[in-house]
Amino acid sequence: MQGFSIGRMAELNCVSEKTLRLYHQKGLLDPIRVDETTGYRYYSYEQCSTIDMIQQLQSLGIALDEIKRLLDDHDPAGLACLLESQLAAIGGELLRLSIARQNALQLLGSYHAFREKPLCDQVILEQMGERHTIRFAIFNPRSLELTDNAELFLREWEINLRLTKKHMLEAGIPLALFHRVGCRIAQEDLMRCDYRLASSFVFLDEAALRLADEVETLPAGLYLTLYKDHYAEPDGRSAEVRGLDELLDFAAQHGFAIAGDYYGEIVAETPAFLYEGREMLFKLQVPVTAAR
Repeated sequence: MQGFSIGRMAELNCVSEKTLRLYHQKGLLDPIRVDETTGYRYYSYEQCSTIDMIQQLQSLGIALDEIKRLLDDHDPAGLACLLESQLAAIGGELLRLSIARQNALQLLGSYHAFREKPLCDQVILEQMGERHTIRFAIFNPRSLELTDNAELFLREWEINLRLTKKHMLEAGIPLALFHRVGCRIAQEDLMRCDYRLASSFVFLDEAALRLADEVETLPAGLYLTLYKDHYAEPDGRSAEVRGLDELLDFAAQHGFAIAGDYYGEIVAETPAFLYEGREMLFKLQVPVTAAR
């Protein structure tokens, strides 16, 4: 049988002659005949399916040595086992890429938020849709009180963030979710103007929901909101404490009833390469119902 020359076989299978020589060297695909005079290799048309199988397995990240073992063993069960293992590895890689994509979107979102800053220092009534959160305990007891001393609170809050990150690592929660961690004050404390933190949290978009367990859902509703583009006022006071006072005063003056917990959402944080420290664009939000 004459068979196909190596050049023709390479052309038919969209591979290089070098690749076919490598397959021969590895024992994956032996030519049906090698001309003793010229050294030319010849292949049969039946061997095209072997090349297809080799390429399919290579596309899954399986090494040539492992492919040779499979071909030599003629073991369908072994192939199935290897494919299941490879599928699990591919799933892990897809998750890693999904997390990387989420991180990139978060950083890009922060950039756009700072560039297209919303109206700040003005109370707004917003209708907000359903949202999802994952909550964390307050791990640093010294950050439980939202104090009026901005520098003091930020220092203790930073420690709480580090402890939150450690907790996430230990609990197997993807660190892709460790971004823009906000704080929550329970409704009963808020109504007493007792700014004691009940938990911290992050809001999750739809893509991130599958990365977390114990997700909580905030129902859609009316919110009094207030944006701040700085945390410390010129006099050193906390812009968040002052903003909470403004929201509660506005609710009382305009006949709104507090209908749920307060959420202090970090909308964006300046990247560290802009300047050292932590500055942020944040949104204070309190659910309300209109007085009848």
